Amino acid sequence: MADLQFPSLDLKTEFIEIKGERVLVVSFVGQITNTNAYEINRNISVIFRDSVYNIILELTKLDYINSIGVATLIGIIKTVESNQGKILIGGLNHFLENVIRLMDLPRKVQIFNTKQEAITNWE
Repeated sequence: MADLQFPSLDLKTEFIEIKGERVLVVSFVGQITNTNAYEINRNISVIFRDSVYNIILELTKLDYINSIGVATLIGIIKTVESNQGKILIGGLNHFLENVIRLMDLPRKVQIFNTKQEAITNWE
């Protein structure tokens, strides 16, 4: 899977196997701001090109997110749900923890302190 680069944001992806399932780890590094949010939102669907809908979002290094970025995360979650996949969030910095807790996430989306905790708790 190719990594994606946008102004002020890198999206790093890697496939891992957890309990016999292929899982895509998507790591956000940088910021989602007004200058890059439209391009990110327009191109984010490429992470699903391999039809893998088991996702761990690793957000530890996402320093800032605006409302369009929040909508992008919700869009990823809805795509995963509509394809009967699983999605976990593994790792939040302090700023994002406050933002994510305010979002009305579906109950199925579990949040863990680290990517490793998300992997360990994959069911």
